[in-house]
Amino acid sequence: MARIEVRPARPGDGDDLARGWIEMGNQYAALDPDAFEAPAADGLAAWFEELLRQPRNDDSIWLVAEVDGRVVGTVDAHVERPAADASRQILRDLARLRVTVEALGVEEAYRRQGVGTRLMQAVEAWGRDHGAARIVLTTFVDSPTSMPFYQHRMGYQQRSVVFGKYLD
Repeated sequence: MARIEVRPARPGDGDDLARGWIEMGNQYAALDPDAFEAPAADGLAAWFEELLRQPRNDDSIWLVAEVDGRVVGTVDAHVERPAADASRQILRDLARLRVTVEALGVEEAYRRQGVGTRLMQAVEAWGRDHGAARIVLTTFVDSPTSMPFYQHRMGYQQRSVVFGKYLD
């Protein structure tokens, strides 16, 4: 495996991000086609480029992992500030500064080679630097790759369950 460089996402990464996003969509659609789909490829790279050109505030981070000049993984996260009414809530986390990971994706050919680990470690360090006490994320419970990655590789604990039901 070549050296993994973790860096901020930037304009010019759109083609690689689009390729990885489609791959991830296909992977999850194969697991549960009622819940997931591959995104439309037409215009996807341009959509990513538009997002990459938008300014980011200090409370958000978008990183990529690059191997041999090619983006093969990405993570997007943001800081959530304590809720104004936290003292009236029962969830302690609402009183804490925390990081929420919106998305993590690594191309299949680069999984189990440290790419996802490096991306998540970078987000965790960023969160600590911003004073966050906790990091949270959601993932598909039936994923054969993400569940073991977060629980066994990264040391995350399953803390809640989200129920859903399709209405006829």
